[in-house]
Amino acid sequence: MWLTFWATFRRDFYTMRRAYPWAFFLGHILSGIYIVLFSYLTYHFMFQGKLNDSFMKLGKTDDYLSYVILGAVFYSFAVSLLMIVSRTLITELREGTLDVLLLTPSSRQGYFLGAAAQGMLRVGIEFIAIFMFGLLFGLQFREMNIAAVSLLLLIFFFSIFAQALVLGAFMLYFRDTYLTQNTLFIFMSLVSGVFFPIGYLPAVLQTISLLMPLSHGLSAFRLCMIEGGNVTAIQSDLIWLLGLGVVYFVIGVMAIKRMEKYVIEKHFA
Repeated sequence: MWLTFWATFRRDFYTMRRAYPWAFFLGHILSGIYIVLFSYLTYHFMFQGKLNDSFMKLGKTDDYLSYVILGAVFYSFAVSLLMIVSRTLITELREGTLDVLLLTPSSRQGYFLGAAAQGMLRVGIEFIAIFMFGLLFGLQFREMNIAAVSLLLLIFFFSIFAQALVLGAFMLYFRDTYLTQNTLFIFMSLVSGVFFPIGYLPAVLQTISLLMPLSHGLSAFRLCMIEGGNVTAIQSDLIWLLGLGVVYFVIGVMAIKRMEKYVIEKHFA
């Protein structure tokens, strides 16, 4: 497994450095920056710097800019990681190397983890860039709990990684990346509380939001960053993330294996 992990990590690292030095993840940084700018302009020129009581009650804060900027930071983190992991096999298919990969005895878990670990380098740059830009436009946090944030990011990484396996299986089945992934990303931004509290959504969508790791990760992240919440304060969200991660991982592994057989049978039919 670790040999496959290291080989995939090195291959993707050289690909990023030589073929996609900046342009690949520059778009993700700009998307996060656009959300920050949009929230800043909306708050000051449309809302006139005022919030109603319902937002403060549902969002558990009276700081709209920090609420949305933290949402932009975490949403960009989740989307980037989902894209990096889920697109691996279909990229192999498009480049004509999937058959060779599937015939090798290499570990699938090592392959996906290698792609995810290398992608974290890009995700880290995007995360820091959007976070620093947000500080210029009103992002404030009182007391960040390092231990809670570190544990949250670790469990959130596992949960999003598992969700990406399921998304990757759908991509292989439909032979599509653009429509499949962007449908999920738009839906995530709607039901996960990126721009506004989940309590504003209809009851059905609020229930569906519970199945999105981003909803729980973002709720815990805001609590840690704005209110200085500790591990005990975000315990419920961590349990949800871990549970969703396990469920998505089991479904994703089974779906990927089934899609591998489907792709091979369809290719040689």
